[in-house]
Amino acid sequence: MIKIRYSACCALLLFLLRLPGLAQGFEIKGAVKDVKYGKIKLLALEDNKVVLGEADIKGHQFIVKGKLDYPQPVTLCINGNVTRVFLENTRYQLQTDYFGLNGHQLQGGQLNAEYQYYLQDMTNPSNPDRTREFLAKYPDSEVGAFLANYWGKYPYSRVKAFLDAMGPHARRSWYGKLVTQREDVMARSQPGRVVPDFKALGANGDTVNYNRFRGKVLMLDFWASWCHPCRMEIPHLKKVYQTFHEKGVEILSISVDAVDAAWKKALGQEQMPWPQARDPKGFDENGFRKVFGFGFVPFAVIIGADGKVVTVWDRTGKSLEQLLEEALAQTK
Repeated sequence: MIKIRYSACCALLLFLLRLPGLAQGFEIKGAVKDVKYGKIKLLALEDNKVVLGEADIKGHQFIVKGKLDYPQPVTLCINGNVTRVFLENTRYQLQTDYFGLNGHQLQGGQLNAEYQYYLQDMTNPSNPDRTREFLAKYPDSEVGAFLANYWGKYPYSRVKAFLDAMGPHARRSWYGKLVTQREDVMARSQPGRVVPDFKALGANGDTVNYNRFRGKVLMLDFWASWCHPCRMEIPHLKKVYQTFHEKGVEILSISVDAVDAAWKKALGQEQMPWPQARDPKGFDENGFRKVFGFGFVPFAVIIGADGKVVTVWDRTGKSLEQLLEEALAQTK
């Protein structure tokens, strides 16, 4: 009986060890030529307050260990000097010097090699064509899934193209799932979608209901008092409103301010002549962000008189005036 239990335990242990990322973390063993004593730290790229691993450098040598929930980009710091690597739960060797840290030789892990290939051209890292080229070369890479998710202000068409370019493994990865979720959310504000009824909090404590705007071309303008670009474009919106309101266009600005007083102070300063409302949930993902699928402000959706989304004004293509003229033309 004892032998059977012992064999069962050994089999279970071997099974657990074979599971990637479960029993085995990462280990970086190496040397820094011109740093005899110091500290090496690994910080999460998405939140540099999160320390994923750290160790002392003694006699130029170090070993830093940790465990990742999923492969991810990391900021590697040696006595304040930094570089970026892409880590997974495996073993690495690092030979470097303090001033040549960006030219480091981190050996081990296929994902880091792919990431360094991407970083070779950092003149414009958020260039969507750079990400597209990477996905064409490495369609099933988790690095590609990270890149498609990391640069936050891509339009829906670009996000969908990135997702379509990913292989099955990349889609199943942590970042691939985020891109999938993002594409699903962004689809909620795409042309042809019927806008659901919604309510928001009016400036006087009343309820602003979408039904009051049915039958008109409506621009939903999402903004916040703390959003500088939002505030900067208000003079332009005033001119647009003056021109198009008499043609049958209405604007409804919905603030994602969490603090009512901050919103009302901004309203007093800006004096916008069109209806104003606020999402009581603020910038929470379960508020209007979920209904209309946006992740940043300013964000604007143009709704036709038939209650369907006409387009999103993404500020990169046609002017707002052109889009409103096209929306009006559809109602005739």
